[in-house]
Amino acid sequence: MNDSNPRKGQKTIKSERPWGDIYMVVRNQRCSVDLTHIRPGHRASLHSHNIRYELFHFMDDNAYLELDGKIIRPKAHDEFLIEPGTKHRFWAVESDFRMLVVCFGEWSAGDQIRHEDDYGRKGQGLEI
Repeated sequence: MNDSNPRKGQKTIKSERPWGDIYMVVRNQRCSVDLTHIRPGHRASLHSHNIRYELFHFMDDNAYLELDGKIIRPKAHDEFLIEPGTKHRFWAVESDFRMLVVCFGEWSAGDQIRHEDDYGRKGQGLEI
């Protein structure tokens, strides 16, 4: 293995969720990057993080985004920097969409707090 490899031997991991898939591209370097795909009729948990910031870069139209109770309809290439403590979730109604999620700060599954969940996972930890 080449020591100058910026991924440090990490490979992209696909994590399946009831609402879609997350492709974990980079972890615990200067940032962590996910390519997230959301299926129509599904939404993510209303959740927050204690440590990490998240930059949502929407790659498609058709998204719904909730930030601390405010509903937003992002368009392709709109970006939102979500600060620690902000309750947020995203969902698709008419058709699927993709977004790039760039996490700043140490990425940890334990940093996610689920406040509401359509799939019965409220209060449960994040599983990869």
